[in-house]
Amino acid sequence: MMIPKSSSSTILCKLPILLLVIIAALDSADKALLAASFPMLEKTLGLHVDTLGYFSLFTNLSYALSLPLWGWIIHRYTVHRSHVILCTSCFLWGVATLSISISDSVISQALFRSLNGAALASIMPLSQMMLTELVIPSYHGRAFGLMGFLEKIAATMSTSAVIWWEDWRTPYRFVGCMSICMAVVSRGHLKMGRRRIDHKKNEEEKDEEEQLQRPKQKEEEMTLLQIFHRISKIPVFTYLVAQGLFGAIPWDMMSFILLLLEWKDFTRQQIISFQISAGVFGTMGAFLGGVLGDYFALLPRGRIYIALTSVIGGIIFYGLFLFSKTYQPAVFWYSMFHLWGGWTPAATLRPICAKLAQNASERAQIVAAWIFLEKTSSAVFGAPLVGFLTKRLFDATNNASDEAALTNHEKADALAINLFVLSTLFWFVCAYFFVLMARAEAADGSMTPKLVRKISNV
Repeated sequence: MMIPKSSSSTILCKLPILLLVIIAALDSADKALLAASFPMLEKTLGLHVDTLGYFSLFTNLSYALSLPLWGWIIHRYTVHRSHVILCTSCFLWGVATLSISISDSVISQALFRSLNGAALASIMPLSQMMLTELVIPSYHGRAFGLMGFLEKIAATMSTSAVIWWEDWRTPYRFVGCMSICMAVVSRGHLKMGRRRIDHKKNEEEKDEEEQLQRPKQKEEEMTLLQIFHRISKIPVFTYLVAQGLFGAIPWDMMSFILLLLEWKDFTRQQIISFQISAGVFGTMGAFLGGVLGDYFALLPRGRIYIALTSVIGGIIFYGLFLFSKTYQPAVFWYSMFHLWGGWTPAATLRPICAKLAQNASERAQIVAAWIFLEKTSSAVFGAPLVGFLTKRLFDATNNASDEAALTNHEKADALAINLFVLSTLFWFVCAYFFVLMARAEAADGSMTPKLVRKISNV
């Protein structure tokens, strides 16, 4: 069903949209728990920094490898059964998260985190597909901005809870129970009906809507391989995926941020204030990104220029944060990084992804393929790479394998250097693909459904 045009508050406060946003927020909270648990896992289970990186590897790799399966299921049962798929995945996700909270060994942790990642893989493509179906295109940026807003709040609350209580098990239990509850609620309140055209639209809008429906009816008959073949021929989609391969890696590396703050000898209250500041400014940045994206979408390549501005500015603020020695400048630059560096998903990536698709099934396949490649690259080159190189740097500094012999400041400096050098490298490559995306759009014209149909016919 398509919600008719109305005010922004009316459109974004419908119950189905709020349920999708809450599920996405719980998804973000669950993903943030692993990074928040790093300091506690190091203490309680006696894990080294490279082992913590492998936990991230298990979660992200299982997430990535299960995405094609979820994409096939979504395509097989279409958008009208998406609420059933979402209900099932929320239940499996909740069970896996609860299982993590009762496991004590490294092997059981790795197993249940892998199952958790496999279940979580369906949430992003399903929630984005269903949200796009429920909101008119002119409000896509604000809708995704609201989703990003609550995702940031949920992630901040989950990480702050782990740090404050110094207990990583209770937040896992809470998130697991909430995801099971959302599985029950979504079964009855997220049924996706057919799109309704607003009768107040003028004749031109009705004609455009009819034109958009013709290729969609044809697309429903295409196989999954035919859909992948079609979208792979769209140049903008190719660059969209390419930037994600590199741009997502630094965000996965941030799993070590809390460990870095602890090694810098900040107090528990100060570390919580970092998370709160990042959450507050991150939510503002997510929603601001959506608003800026919708505003500059009226200009040629406006959304892409917003993304470039966010990436370049984010690199500067991130570096200033990593090498700050005292609390006040560190928390200021960290807050500015989240305010400035979080525009891209809501302003550029999600709206462009939604516009490239011809129907709900194809939209889910685009998101699934995109996130599959992102998660695969992050699983290999993200936190595991930082953990591996930092451990090697520890060994080289101490001329031994005894990590405990190093001071916290020595470990913090080694980790900060690896985080900055690797993140800057990957973000510059990401920015390069955004430039190529802008050139491709300038050559082909604006990314309208008319252009997409023209490319698909070719």
